[in-house]
Amino acid sequence: MRRFTSNKKLLEIYWIYSLPIFVILWCLSGALLSLKYYTVALISAIFSALFLAFLCIWIPRFYNSIVFKVEDDHAYAKFGVWWKIIKRVPYALVSEIRIRQGPLQRKLGLANLDLFTPATGVIKPELTYFQIEERLAKKLQNEIRKKIGLLTPKERRYIEEEILEELKAIRRLLEEKF
Repeated sequence: MRRFTSNKKLLEIYWIYSLPIFVILWCLSGALLSLKYYTVALISAIFSALFLAFLCIWIPRFYNSIVFKVEDDHAYAKFGVWWKIIKRVPYALVSEIRIRQGPLQRKLGLANLDLFTPATGVIKPELTYFQIEERLAKKLQNEIRKKIGLLTPKERRYIEEEILEELKAIRRLLEEKF
């Protein structure tokens, strides 16, 4: 069993995600001040400060709540500050594994590893190891592929070539006898 968590850069990326909200609130407060709507500008500034305080508490608590495991027969994820989300997916049900990265994740060397099952299809993953180091995501992808019996394209090609050679040998033997 391997236990791990999201990368510490999750804290950074969540602050980057929330930055546009602060920019909008600060611009709104500035525009309201210039238009002499002091009360509304003050309310906007207070809301911005409260939101900042909330994020200062929530983001680290969310990071500390994350637990991922690669068990012998299951993939496991647990996270959440107020509502705990616990997901445990048997490898026998996993039909596809994908690594997903956005532009910020690529810049920070992070990735998400999505595990899909036939129940969810390919639209929504059943379980996601989110904001993990890119190298770890690739390593886990290969490890889980082996556990569930999915072959990489290179492995599949090698096996297909072996099967083709075996079929050719069988054909030669049959042609010799008949």
